[in-house]
Amino acid sequence: MLSAHPVEIVHLLYRVAIDNLNIAISCQKTGDNFGRSKAVTKAQKAVHELMFALDPAVNAPSTRNLTELYDYVQRQIIAGHTRRSEQSFEYALGVLTTLSEGWSGVRAQALVCGASDGRSNDESGLELLTEPAETRCCNPDATIRARPKPPRAAMARAK
Repeated sequence: MLSAHPVEIVHLLYRVAIDNLNIAISCQKTGDNFGRSKAVTKAQKAVHELMFALDPAVNAPSTRNLTELYDYVQRQIIAGHTRRSEQSFEYALGVLTTLSEGWSGVRAQALVCGASDGRSNDESGLELLTEPAETRCCNPDATIRARPKPPRAAMARAK
């Protein structure tokens, strides 16, 4: 059974969404409607999982903002697909790229936190972020916790 820390899962979901939007744009340019449809579906599923992973108990205002951004991204993906609008795909791609870059900072912090107490950068190093905020290393006042609910797909595989 393969498993990954939630920080890595979120990073991978961003990559899947971004990569598939780029594929959708390429397919649209070449007229490959089936390929575009397949890529759009994968991108939408990844964004849906990102939305599902949000935990309003951690930070309600940030969760609300991310939910609205993910909703915007989904609407732009749909518009890009139904109207064959590269610009709509680009809007969605821009938001996801910005969010992914921000998440890369969270991911880097998770790796630094894991290394700062002598642990390796494997799963045991990342577990520090699952502790209460006051016991975490690095920045105990951080408003974003790198502990989203695991996406449903990962939860299903774990059973």
